[in-house]
Amino acid sequence: MKEPSKIQRQAITHNQGPALVCAGPGSGKTFTVIQRILHLINHCHVRSDKILVITYTKAAAKEMKERFEAESTHTGVHFGTFHSICYNILKQSGKSGGNSLISEVNKRNLLHIILNNLGMSSKSSHEFLDVLLKRISKMKNVPAQCMEECTEFSYEEVKKIKEEYDNYLKEQNLLDFDDMITNCLKLLTENEIICKKYQQMFQYILVDEFQDINRPQYEVIKLLTAPENNIFAVGDDDQTIYGFRGAYPDIMQQFLMDFPEGIQIMLTENYRSKREIVRLAEKMISQNQMRFIKEFHPINNGGKIILSCFETRKEEEAQMIKELSMSMLEDLCNTAVLVRTNREGIQYRELFKAEGISVKGNCIAKDDIFHSFIMEDIAAFMSYLFCGKKRCDFIRFMNKPNRFFARAALPCEEVRQEHMEQYYIRNQEMCQLVRQFFEQLIIGEKLGAVLAVTFFRKTLGYDNYLQEISKDYRKFQELCRQADQIQKIFATYKTGMPVGNFLKLMEEKFAAGTPNKTQEKGLNILTMHSAKGLEFDRVYLPDVNEGIIPGKEIKTEKEHEEERRLLYVAITRAKNELYLYYTKERNRKLSRYLEGITPHP
Repeated sequence: MKEPSKIQRQAITHNQGPALVCAGPGSGKTFTVIQRILHLINHCHVRSDKILVITYTKAAAKEMKERFEAESTHTGVHFGTFHSICYNILKQSGKSGGNSLISEVNKRNLLHIILNNLGMSSKSSHEFLDVLLKRISKMKNVPAQCMEECTEFSYEEVKKIKEEYDNYLKEQNLLDFDDMITNCLKLLTENEIICKKYQQMFQYILVDEFQDINRPQYEVIKLLTAPENNIFAVGDDDQTIYGFRGAYPDIMQQFLMDFPEGIQIMLTENYRSKREIVRLAEKMISQNQMRFIKEFHPINNGGKIILSCFETRKEEEAQMIKELSMSMLEDLCNTAVLVRTNREGIQYRELFKAEGISVKGNCIAKDDIFHSFIMEDIAAFMSYLFCGKKRCDFIRFMNKPNRFFARAALPCEEVRQEHMEQYYIRNQEMCQLVRQFFEQLIIGEKLGAVLAVTFFRKTLGYDNYLQEISKDYRKFQELCRQADQIQKIFATYKTGMPVGNFLKLMEEKFAAGTPNKTQEKGLNILTMHSAKGLEFDRVYLPDVNEGIIPGKEIKTEKEHEEERRLLYVAITRAKNELYLYYTKERNRKLSRYLEGITPHP
C-alpha cells in the first residue's frame, strides 16, 4: 500500500474536532479520506457505523465505498450524497409524507405547462427551461442572491412560476432535489429530538468536495456535527464552479469562522500534472482574490504546453483532426477535448466522428434529442396536422420563420383560417399570406407523417429559421444534424397516434439503447464542468477565446473569478500534455485569463 506523505499523514491522523483540508488537484484527496476512515476505526477505535461520508454525486459515493471496502473488512460506514442522506432522514423520521422524487423529464413538462398557463408559452423552449430551472434552484438555495434579474426572466416572473411549481409538487406529494435539503434543514432546526438522534448516530462526518456545497447543505452539516463538531471537510476553493447551484468559495472561508477551534491543512502536492502544467495553472488562479493563498508542489518534472493561434475555426478544427487522426485508440482513450458548453461538445463529436475518429459516447444524447427546441417545434407541427388543430401547437411553429402572425388572431383553442382572415380583414397582404399558409398546411397533412417533416423543414422554411438563429455556419450544421436525427425518429410515426405517446415510446427505446449503441472506447469530449474529478494524459482546450471563456454574459468580478476557476479545472485535468487553441476569427482574441502568462505563438 502507498505510504502517505507528511502532510497527508497530518490530515489522516487528525483525531477530534473540526478540520478543513484544502486539497488541490491531484493531491491524493480520495486516498487521504479513505486512510482517515481506516485510522478512525483501527487506531481511534471509532465504531464504523458512527462514521458518515458525504459526497456530491452517486458515482463518487460508490467509488469511495468500493475503495474503502477494497482495503478493509469493516462494514457499517455510511456513504451517501447530500440528497440521499437528507431524504433518508426525512423518510426515517416519517416527515417525507410519502413524497417521491420528480423526474427531470416531468419537471420540464410541468414547467412547460405552467408557462403556457401564465401566457408565457414563448419562453417554454429547451433553452429557456434550462435558465428557469437554474433560477428556481438558486431561489430555493440562496434567495438573498436571486434579487437580480436575468435577461430571460424577471425576478417576479421566476417567483410566480416557482409558486405554481411548488404548489403542484405539494399537491402531488412530490419533491425535487432542492426540497430534500431545505425540508431536512427545516426538520433538524425545528425538531430537537430528531436532530439529537442523528447527531448521536453520526459522530464523525467526512465531507468530500466541500467546495461544491451550498448554504442550506452547509447548515445541515453544522447541525449534524454538533456538539462535538467532528467534521472533516475536504475540498478545493479553487475548484468552486457551481455558483448557479449556490456554491461559493466563501463557504469554505466561513468554515474557519464558524469553527475557530478547527485546524486547516493544505494538501498542495500535485501527483497528477507535470511541473509546467501546474505552474501555468498556479499563475492563472493566483489572479483570483476570493481564495486561500497556497503554493503548489508538483511531484513530476516536465510537461508539454502548446498555445496555438488560428485565423479561423476551420483551421483550428483541421489541426485537431490532423493530430487526433494519427493517434492510436489507446491514446484517444487517454485524451480529452474539453469545451465550455454541451452544444460545443455535440459539434465536436459530430465533426470528429465524420472524420473517422473514434469518440466515446453517443453523438447526440437522447436528452438532447427529445428535449431540444427542435423536437418541440417539429412535434408541435406534427401534432397540429394529425392530432387536432390546437392553438398551442400552432403558436409553436407559426412564426418559424417569422410570418408576423399575431396570437390575437387565434381567439379559440381550435385554430381556424376564417378567424385569422377576419383578424386581418383590413390588411389584404396578410390575408393572402394566411390563405397561402393554410393551403400549405393542407398539403402537408395529405403527404402523411413521414414526408410532412421534410415539407415542414424545406417548403415551410423551418431550416431557414434554423439558419437565422445560428451565429455561424458550424452552429447551423449542428442544428440541421439534430433535425436530421429527429426526422429519422418520425419516419416510424403512424398518423393518428397522439404525438406525445409516440415520443414517449421512442424515448423509452432510446433509453434502452435500441437506436444507437454507445461507443465504449475513444476520444473523450466533455464540458469543463463535467470533467471535474477526471484526469487525462493529453488535454485539448479549443476556443479559449474572449466571449467563450469568459462568456459574453460575464460582467462582475465575482462571475469572472468563477469562470477563471472553471478554466483552472480544465487545465488541471492534463497530466502530460496541454493544447490551448484560440482563433482570430471575427476579431476574437485570447482569453484574458491566459493573457501574459503563456508564450505567444
